Amino acid sequence: MSHTFTRQELFNLVWSEPMKTLAGRFNLSDSGLANDCKRANIPRPPRGYWAKLAVGKAVSRSELPQRGPGMSDEVEIGKEKYGFRPSYSEEELLNSEPQPPFFEDTIEDMAVRVQAMVPKVVMPPFPSRAHRQIQRLLDADTERQQKKLSSKYTFLYENPLFEDAFEKRRFRILNAIMTALEKVGMTPSIQGREARNLSVMVNDTRVHFSLDAPTQKYDSFQDASVHSRGTSEALKFQIRSMAWPAGFEKSWEDNGNNKLEGIMTDIVVELIICGERQYRDSKQCHYEWIVESKAKLIEEIRLRKEEAARKETERIAALEKARIDRLLGDTIAFRQAKDIRAYVADIECLITTGEVPVKKHLFDNWREWALAQANRIDPVHSGTFLDSMTDRKLDELHESDDT
Repeated sequence: MSHTFTRQELFNLVWSEPMKTLAGRFNLSDSGLANDCKRANIPRPPRGYWAKLAVGKAVSRSELPQRGPGMSDEVEIGKEKYGFRPSYSEEELLNSEPQPPFFEDTIEDMAVRVQAMVPKVVMPPFPSRAHRQIQRLLDADTERQQKKLSSKYTFLYENPLFEDAFEKRRFRILNAIMTALEKVGMTPSIQGREARNLSVMVNDTRVHFSLDAPTQKYDSFQDASVHSRGTSEALKFQIRSMAWPAGFEKSWEDNGNNKLEGIMTDIVVELIICGERQYRDSKQCHYEWIVESKAKLIEEIRLRKEEAARKETERIAALEKARIDRLLGDTIAFRQAKDIRAYVADIECLITTGEVPVKKHLFDNWREWALAQANRIDPVHSGTFLDSMTDRKLDELHESDDT
């Protein structure tokens, strides 16, 4: 079972009792809890801290560092690797008291911090010091090249992808940017056979970006490819983020003698700042979603109550109508029963006077049957006339009428 804390809350817990004891309370391993703290940049008591404290020796407590760019202020411990948070229940939404997100510093202050943490980005020797993810792509390209040289027949799909000057320069710049990002604790990623799916985890926030020809087209369904960049030899770096203001595009491209190689530090800084922008945007969107969802739920509950009240009014009206209908029906049935009994008495009189010659045993059988029918439909004889005052009976009657 997972538990969510703010960084401050988890920091206070970690410094309140030994890690092993604390982890046991949440059915975690102390190493797993330590990893959660490390990811959230929460310092832990050093080795021997609790032993010194137990014997009264002086110990010092660390301070909680500021939240890093793109880092969540919430830490979920005990989370399953592929677990998903269930949707909010109605009770959770109704009891929620959404507050607009608060950030200790402005985005401008955070940008100053990021600029201070990122050293000047230099171009590492390439390919001798290629980033491991780029080296994997280069190795795959070498295999394709060797296969092409050793085979008489090759398919276009099997041709090397990164042997021309454009792709080599693109890899050199990517290599410098990815290496610089990793040095300051971020996790860059290059995916896809043609190395067009680029992103970086700025602590807990993923930022997508592209480095390609200005003519290259990207869409939501398919990554761009080596073969669709056109004849342009220029390069364009673009942060592909939804966090920027509407109509604002953060990008850089070659312009005459001004090449991307000269502004790689600016690019790395902006990538990290964008992670913070996206994080703040996600917090604001989540807050607005909670507010909107709660308002919708309150309105839905109001409409449900109105609908229930309307149905109850209709039910009561239907019951009253059923009572009246039953009363009128009982009246008719009572008169019909009386008519049957009078009819039987008249015939019996005619037979007695000899006006109607019918054998006695035949008449007796018929009279018994006819009076039984009168008793059956007579609401007074059967006592069913009182059913008009019983809601359950009338509900059943009303339901049967509806069907």
